Order: sequence, then structure tokens, then C-alpha cells
Amino acid sequence: MFVDDLNMPALEVYGAQPPIELLRQWMDHKGWYDRKQIGAFRELVDINFVCAMGPPGGGRNPITGRLKRHFNALSFCEMEHSSKFRIFATILNSWLASSALPKEHGDGIVNASIDVYQTITTQLLPTPAKSHYTFNLRDLSKIFQGMLMANASKLENLPSLLRLWYHENCRVFQDRLVNNEDREWFEELMKKKISESFQTDFKEVTPTEHLFYGDFVGANVDNKVYAEINDQQKMIKVMEENLEDYNQVNTAQMKLVLFMDATKHVCRISRIIRQPLGNALLLGVGGSGRQSLTRLAAHMAEYELFQIELAKNYGTNEWREDLKTIMLKAGLENKAIVFLFSDTQIKSESFLEDINNILNSGDVPNIYAFDELDSIYNAMKPIVQDSGMQATKANLYSAYTKRVKSNIHTVLCMSPIGEIFRARLRQFPSLVNCCTIDWFSEWPDEALMSVAKNFLSDIPDLDEGDEVVDGLVSMCVVVHQSVAEKSKMFLAELSRHNYVTPTSYLELLGIFAKLLQLKKMELKTARNRTKLGLDKLLATATDVAKMQEELEMMQPMLEEASKETVLTMEQIQKDTIVANETKEVVQKEEQQAVAKAKETQEIADDAQRDLDEALPALDAALASLKSLNRNDVVEVRAMQRPPNGVRITVEAVCIMKGVKAKKVAGDKPG
Repeated sequence: MFVDDLNMPALEVYGAQPPIELLRQWMDHKGWYDRKQIGAFRELVDINFVCAMGPPGGGRNPITGRLKRHFNALSFCEMEHSSKFRIFATILNSWLASSALPKEHGDGIVNASIDVYQTITTQLLPTPAKSHYTFNLRDLSKIFQGMLMANASKLENLPSLLRLWYHENCRVFQDRLVNNEDREWFEELMKKKISESFQTDFKEVTPTEHLFYGDFVGANVDNKVYAEINDQQKMIKVMEENLEDYNQVNTAQMKLVLFMDATKHVCRISRIIRQPLGNALLLGVGGSGRQSLTRLAAHMAEYELFQIELAKNYGTNEWREDLKTIMLKAGLENKAIVFLFSDTQIKSESFLEDINNILNSGDVPNIYAFDELDSIYNAMKPIVQDSGMQATKANLYSAYTKRVKSNIHTVLCMSPIGEIFRARLRQFPSLVNCCTIDWFSEWPDEALMSVAKNFLSDIPDLDEGDEVVDGLVSMCVVVHQSVAEKSKMFLAELSRHNYVTPTSYLELLGIFAKLLQLKKMELKTARNRTKLGLDKLLATATDVAKMQEELEMMQPMLEEASKETVLTMEQIQKDTIVANETKEVVQKEEQQAVAKAKETQEIADDAQRDLDEALPALDAALASLKSLNRNDVVEVRAMQRPPNGVRITVEAVCIMKGVKAKKVAGDKPG
């Protein structure tokens, strides 16, 4: 059983390393306790351990002597100069065989590269502010890997070969340097090596200030050639066309200003991701364009770009599902993928552990289910058989992980500020060892001016002349740089940091645009209000003049109307006298009518009293009438001599009905 990085586990609070203690348990007792069956001890036989580790330091801890006593230690010393020369000279001379250059040039390139590497490893030592200044043979091999991307037959002379070699050294070593002092030291080192080893003037090797190499400028898309880019304007135009194409394809728009520093970083990222096992670690503060330039470089290379989408409930399970998706796509579909990951997306340090595994081995332990492993074996079987190997599970999975490692180009965007960055580099060494580092420095004057000019030109309210715009651009640059200088004084005097980032500069421009729009709106509102007031005054003056004319025209009519009014008043006075006389007559008649009404009321009251007295008798008569029946009528008719009451009642009814009485002879006359 092989265990790599044996001394990487962190120390616990009491100084022990639990994974190492677990290994030591088998070495002392030949087994482990079963976690499911409590108390059961499982012995394992026929096992040998082979472990590897780096010397303590830089995140690696000393291992306990109780574990070390079980091993036979073998120490691997630094490879000698002759061994390095033999390896890289064989590779480089094989590549140079297709060119007309002599073999001595290849040997000189290898010797100079080894000397530069050894000088850098002894002079550029890691410090707390430069914790990524760690170099190994991978960095030396990246120089030759970069040179082998070019076509050797296109190299016409020694300066063109040295130019390519100088460019690759800059990309491997200079791009990770943090300040101008270190970059100038490296520049002097390269000048010295070119002058001493090849007796060539440095200006002949690099006739221009900026040196660019890439494969994205050529018209032939199918056969891209990594070569020097001499036409910088054409290069910028190609980048702008790709940026426009990216904005048409994607919903998330990118508004980039491709100043010289930005184009350099695009070329560097493009160079990294076009290489097999090409991974990048982009170091810089927020807002420096690390993610945007990576998206542009991936689009230029026609690679698929993947970035996780953080959510509130995003956890380890979602993270491993995302990793599994891109790994299966890279391994089974053989697609080149750029995996963009930022330190702001690290919700758990286990994320970096998985990325460290992908960078180192192309695999994440225990990430695949059994059915997914079967699909991997079935997909890789014809590929392994075509290569002449046996289709064992180990060979199938090894071929798959090689594909994954080759096709996934991990681009990590991290901020170098703070202790947490240094701790992560110590805990996960593959972040430095397996990545090409590109340091994003603070924007130069040219970048600040380009961004400000582009930003101000997009403001529709800024319709001033070129002289005013240039003054505003210079003012923004001076403000940003003066704050940066004052921040250094602030740090020196009070030992407190105030970071001035490109994001601060963009916020400055944004605040200026917002204030400009606000003030323009206020001025526009005041102007409109003043104009409206003046328009009202002019309209009022016009209306007054018009009314004055109408008044003058109507003056005769007013005089005539006044005369008619006087006549009308006289007529009203006459009518008033007649009306008063009529009023007196009406008042007399009213008094008479009131008297008659009073008399009438008295008669009505008297009649009402009589009526009130008669009503009970009427009600009683009605009640008696309702109580009559046929027998009563028959009885009355049968009376020969009715009583007086009956007779009087019948006579009254006859009088009311108008029935005349019949005269009947009786006892008494009449």
C-alpha cells in the first residue's frame, strides 16, 4: 500500500496526527478495530507499506519516531546538474532536429535554463509576503514544455530561439513575482545569461518592449500554431472580436477594456490552458479581472467553461456532484474543460482538498458509485485495448484519470492577502506545484487611463469636449494613485492596512457617473422650471395685451350697456311703486281670507265634535247589522203591528233610500 505525503496531516491540539496514529496501530498490532462490530479486532496479513514524504517545513510536519522506526528510510537528494542536462537536452535536441539550428544551441539553452533555475531557487526564497516562491523541477520542465509547443522549423536563427526561451522563462518564473524589484532582478539575470552563454545582445533578442506568443491570431482554426505575435493591434482586434462573440453567445455580458496589461494576462492564460495538464493559479486582489480574462481566454480556445453556482444550501454533496459532472465529461466525452474556481466560493476547506487531488492525480477518492464505475470501465475498454494494454480495472481507471487530468484545466483565482492564503498553500501543496502562477499586479497608468476613458465615453450625459474628458481621466488616475500612496503612509505610521484595489477605482468611476447624472438631472430640472416660468410670463403678457385690445374694442358697447342699465333702473322704480300698491291690496284680501278660514275652522271643529258623538252610534249600528240574520228579517216582515222602535227605524231607512210609504187603512186615520 502506497501512502503519499505521509507528513501532511495537521497536528491536533495535543500534537498527535490521527491518520499517522491509525497507520501505526496496524504496524504495532497488525490490525484495526471494527467500527460496526464493537470490540472485534480485525487482523490484516500480507500487507507492506511504502510511504513518501517531503522534508518537514512548508506545511509538512515531522513524523513521530514511533512510526519512523517501522520503516527503512531512503533519501532522494536533489538531482545533479548532469542528470538534469541529460534529460532535458535529449528532449530539446529531439525537438530542434527539425530546424536548421545546430545542436550546440540546444545544449546551451539547457545549461542556461538549469543555471537560471538554480539561481532562482537559492535567491528567491519564500517569505510570509511571498509564500508562493517555492520552485521545483516541474517549473524547469515547464520551460521546455512551453518551447515544444512552438514549431522548431519556423525558428530561423539564434535570436528567434533565444526569444522563445526568454519568453517561456518569463512565463514560468517572472509571472509569479510580486513586485518590480524582483522582476527587474530577474530581467538582469536573463540579460546576463543571454550575454554570457550565447554572446548575444539582449536588444537583438527582444527588439520590442512587449513580447507576445500565442496560437489564437492565425486564420487557420483547425491547425493552430504557437508562435510569436508581432502585430499587437491585430492581436487586440482578435481579442475584441472574441469578446463580442462571447457577449452574443452568453447572457452574462462582459464589458472589458483590453489595455496592454490585460492582453498580457489573456495571452498567459491562453498559453497555460492550451497545454496538457495546464492549470493556473491567478493571484490578485478583487476586481483585477482574473475571472473575466479567464472566460475570454477559454472562449478563444473554444473550451467549455464551468463554474459552480453557490446557493444558500450549497454543500459538500452538491460540490461533489459538480466535480463528478465535469470529470465524467472530461474523461468519457474527452472534452477540454476550464474549471474556474475562486477563493470566495470556498464554503469548506474540503473543496480545496478535492481540487488538490484533481491537480495531483486527476481523481477524487470515493466520488463514483458502482454503476458509474461500470460505465467508466465500459467506455475506456476499447481505448485501453487499442493502446495494447490489458483491459484490467486498474488499467481502465488509470487511462480514465489520465484523460481527466489532461482535459480539465483548473484555473484558481485567489487573493494573496492574509494568513489564510499562506495556510492554504501549506496545506495543499499542489496549488503551487501543479499550477502555473500568474500574479496580477496593480494597474499601471496606461490601464487606469484606458479604463477611465472607456468608462467616461459610455456616459451619455458627458457631452463635453476631448480636452475636458482628458482632464477628467487624468484626475481619476491621480486620485486613485494618491490614495494608494497615502495608504502606504497609513501602513507605515499606524501599521494598519488600507487596500486600494481595481474595484475601488471602478467604484470611483461609478460614483462619478452617478453624481454626474444626478447633477445633470438637477440642472435640467431647474432649467425646465425656469423655462416654464418664463414661458408662463410671456404667455401672460400676451394674454394681457390681447385682453387690453378686447377691452378697448368693447368700450362703446360698455357705454351703451350703461345707458340701458340706467333706463332699466328707472323702469324698475316705476314697477316697484305699482308692485307696492298691489301688495297692499293683496294683504287686505289675505286678512279677509284668514278671517273666513278661521270661521270655517270653527264650523269644521263643531262638525267634528258632532261626528265624534255619532261615530259610536254608527259603530254600534254596524255591529248590530252584522249580527242580523234571515230569521230576524222574516220576523220583522211577519209583524202586523210592529213596535214603535221598529217602525221608526224602517221609516228612517225608507227616507234614506227614497222609498215612498204605502198608505194602508188602519185603526187610526193617517
